[in-house]
Amino acid sequence: MASKKQIVASALIPDSFGRIFVQKRTMSRRLFPGCWDLVGGHVDEGEDVFAALNREIEEETGWKLRTIIEELTVKPWSSNGTEYEERQFIVTVDGDLERPSLETAKVSEGLWVDRTNIERLKENREPGDQLIYDSVLEALNRLKKGRSSIG
Repeated sequence: MASKKQIVASALIPDSFGRIFVQKRTMSRRLFPGCWDLVGGHVDEGEDVFAALNREIEEETGWKLRTIIEELTVKPWSSNGTEYEERQFIVTVDGDLERPSLETAKVSEGLWVDRTNIERLKENREPGDQLIYDSVLEALNRLKKGRSSIG
């Protein structure tokens, strides 16, 4: 019997300058230790993807989801035999963007990314693993084109 894909809900949170917030996973994490990542996580059994998105934003930053602006391209990936389907959303949030409440057991730091520092997203990643880099670039391109307006 084929195993069910694990759904991941991720937020691309822009600030008023059009930068996207990312966070660095601690070195003790099982998946992608020391790598930059989006705010988000697994959708629990029976949980709606939007409820998971809201929950993960609040758990990982202390911010509250205000608006889902648009969904990016769904990103499939796999790790250690588990298949994942990552659903990514450009969102706006309520809260102090200068002071996220990071989960320090899981995240060592936060960073606002634009085209000037986007290469940092490749740090500690395996060659060819550009999912986070590609996702942030996709969001930056959509924001630049005005397809997503931030209020």
